[in-house]
Amino acid sequence: MADTKLSGLEKISVILMYLGEELASEVVKHLSDEELQLIGGTMIKKDSVSMVSSKRVVDEFLGSMGSDNITVQGMQYAQNLINNALGPEKGEAILEQIKRQMGGSGLESLRWMDPGVVANTLKSEHPQIVALILALLDPDTASSILIQIPEERVRGEVMLRVATLKTIPQAAVSDLEEMLNKQMFSDAAGAGSNVEGVKLAAEILNQVDAANEEKIMETLESTSGELAEAVQAQMFVFADLNEVDDRGMQSIIKELSTEILSVSLKGVDEGLRDKFYKNMSERAADMLQEDIEAMGPVRVSDIEKNQQEILKIARKLEGEGKLVRAGRGGDLVV
Repeated sequence: MADTKLSGLEKISVILMYLGEELASEVVKHLSDEELQLIGGTMIKKDSVSMVSSKRVVDEFLGSMGSDNITVQGMQYAQNLINNALGPEKGEAILEQIKRQMGGSGLESLRWMDPGVVANTLKSEHPQIVALILALLDPDTASSILIQIPEERVRGEVMLRVATLKTIPQAAVSDLEEMLNKQMFSDAAGAGSNVEGVKLAAEILNQVDAANEEKIMETLESTSGELAEAVQAQMFVFADLNEVDDRGMQSIIKELSTEILSVSLKGVDEGLRDKFYKNMSERAADMLQEDIEAMGPVRVSDIEKNQQEILKIARKLEGEGKLVRAGRGGDLVV
């Protein structure tokens, strides 16, 4: 690593290592799960960062590092950093995802391919194989592939199978390995993965546009009303912000630009808008209302895209315990 040009991810990893676990943990709290996986995976792959390389990066960032004998062990550092930032439970989930994506596996390559190409490749596969693939990808990638599957019925069947997954034995994905002509995982060839199918299905559907989500949920309901209800209970959609406590709403708003807020609230019901307004200062609420009223027509896809940005923040805050929804773990105490 010392004599080669570092990528952007490698430079970010070096800076986080230089900051130290305590300060770096505060920084990564503001990153998405996907960003954490990319950075954590880079740390682990490099494992030991030499001073020659790290000094060059820090010189670029700060001016000078001031020492000639510092090395940082990437694997241990990534584990400590992520666990400190997110807590042991979520930290372990992120680390497990990183390990799955290590070693340039076939699954990892799917993340960088056009979703339409992937969906076209998978269209002749059994829905169970497709479900296994989607379950092992991050929700953003999985949802992009899902909506490109041409047959509406197949999309529903795939999500039904995702929702019922509990474990994924390595043997079950042998057809996928052959098709991709790469080994899926670099080690633990006989191991399997524990998964929460209902939660995975909900996370994938959270990233799907409203029209496709509705059709897929209808297929789920027609097959298993109980399962559809369980998936729905795990989902976090924009209307659910009505159920968020005021402190949680204020935390969400702090992380948003006026532009994202104004586009997201265009066309939503008055009650949900009021939920935002009452958790802002009077001046900020008035300005936001004026921006929305002055805004011309906005494409539905743009509204949904901005709403997804808000929901990403909301899910992150909920996972950190900084946001509470009524009906999730008990009614709110007033």
